[in-house]
Amino acid sequence: MRRGAGSAWAIRHNSSDNNNINKNARRGHLRDVAEDRRHKDDGFKYDMKEPLLDAGFANMFQTDAAMLSVVENLATGFRLSNDHTVYGPLLIVNNEAFSLKIPPPQPDSSGRVRNPLTLLDPDALAVLSVVVPKPELLVVGGGAGIAQLSRRAREYLTSIGLNVELANSKNASSTYNTLSEEGRNAALLAIPAGVCA
Repeated sequence: MRRGAGSAWAIRHNSSDNNNINKNARRGHLRDVAEDRRHKDDGFKYDMKEPLLDAGFANMFQTDAAMLSVVENLATGFRLSNDHTVYGPLLIVNNEAFSLKIPPPQPDSSGRVRNPLTLLDPDALAVLSVVVPKPELLVVGGGAGIAQLSRRAREYLTSIGLNVELANSKNASSTYNTLSEEGRNAALLAIPAGVCA
């Protein structure tokens, strides 16, 4: 009996030694395999930004890092996602920002202050007819409130086939950002949120 008990201990002891030897052999083997993979991977470059078209899958949550959006509406301008601030009226079309030369709010003959968009000259929007691709929608921000465009500006936008959506500047910026994130080709025309006319 003693002999059997001793031999069981010996078997257990030997098997644990064998396990240690096997573990060390496996560790060495894994190190060799990892080393082989490192040498095989040299020169292999995988661009995570390019979807594999053959696979039939593309990342639908990947956004263009260069997509221009309005980060903050200021009383006198707009802070953009490219860390620039545009003071005064803003036009964003095809991922490019333009500072528009629109006269500031001025009182009319009756003393009432008019929103600059109600006096907008169509020439200020001429870029919208020559850009390629042409936006499908122009989101217009009228400052603190909603402002109608001048009759001539509305006629011009209709003649070039552009749909228009009116909102205050904060909501217009948000709508433009959302449409851009969805991949729609929209443009933004907005005057600063501090304009209350």
